[in-house]
Amino acid sequence: MKKMMISTALATSLIAGGVASADTAVVGGYIETTIGSGETPATGTKTNQGTTIGFETGVTFSGSKDLDNGMKLSGSFGLEDNGAATAAQRGISLSSGGTSLIIGADLNTIDDKQSVPVIANAVEDGNKGIGLTYNANKLTIHEKNSIGLRHKTDAGTFGINYTPKQSLHFTDSNPGGIAKAGSGLAVGFQGSAGIDGLGLNIAITTIDANGNDATESEQRVLGVSYNFGNITVGAQQTQYDEVSGTSYTYTAGKSIDATSYGATVAVNDQFSVGIQYAELDGDGITTNEEVTSITAGYNLGGATVTLQWHDAENVDGTANCNGEAIELRLKQSF
Repeated sequence: MKKMMISTALATSLIAGGVASADTAVVGGYIETTIGSGETPATGTKTNQGTTIGFETGVTFSGSKDLDNGMKLSGSFGLEDNGAATAAQRGISLSSGGTSLIIGADLNTIDDKQSVPVIANAVEDGNKGIGLTYNANKLTIHEKNSIGLRHKTDAGTFGINYTPKQSLHFTDSNPGGIAKAGSGLAVGFQGSAGIDGLGLNIAITTIDANGNDATESEQRVLGVSYNFGNITVGAQQTQYDEVSGTSYTYTAGKSIDATSYGATVAVNDQFSVGIQYAELDGDGITTNEEVTSITAGYNLGGATVTLQWHDAENVDGTANCNGEAIELRLKQSF
């Protein structure tokens, strides 16, 4: 414990010095522990995958500074899963009023929102061993190094985000050392439009391969949710244009639709239940993939416990390739 306190103090001091002597510096993080079991989807006899214990961890360091011109400069970076292979959000933002200029990755998430309410994870993120192809935001660019604007109003948030290269890297710009992987542009809006309880989610993302406009693919998201006190319902459709197959590869004149809807109920302040249904269909998908997820969650105050069950049919577009999975998750944030 003493070592952790010393490390935290050191990290905080480094952030405070690194963001122009920050007025505020914050260290946060989370630990997720999962116990899961499921089947490998198959058309015939299914293989039980056994029971597995897993972990997800993340730490984020952030700081902000009020500048002399009245604007605010903020910076943050983080590590996920012990820093192996991936990093959490990172970058800087310059804000004035409700408008922010954002340069970073996983900060401007205007094209990575979902309208379907969930207790734990959306269907594509829970029970990953079942191997679903369905994805509500497959072509999102939010995790790539990008630059964009975000403007908050009483009606909602408008945003635009651009990445010149879709490759993921954590080094200096070095144009010659970073391979061309196509650019991407996302625009979107999320908000209530001034109506209490309403949630709108509208976004369009366009990506190309190696800067070639002739190979552009597009992701169009339209979602809506509504809160009735302790009940929230939502639906979302994502249309992928110039895309086909379960790998979402560029194919001229083809399209795929990812559709989902669901509801959650807060039984009391601690206990909630939810259900979500999702379906993937379109060109190159032989049989529509369908999945139903039922989740129960309990808030312990400083931590949350959830139990999520998946029932998947025609996985990866293969007829009668079915399977089930269940996962117990404990998440603590600090």
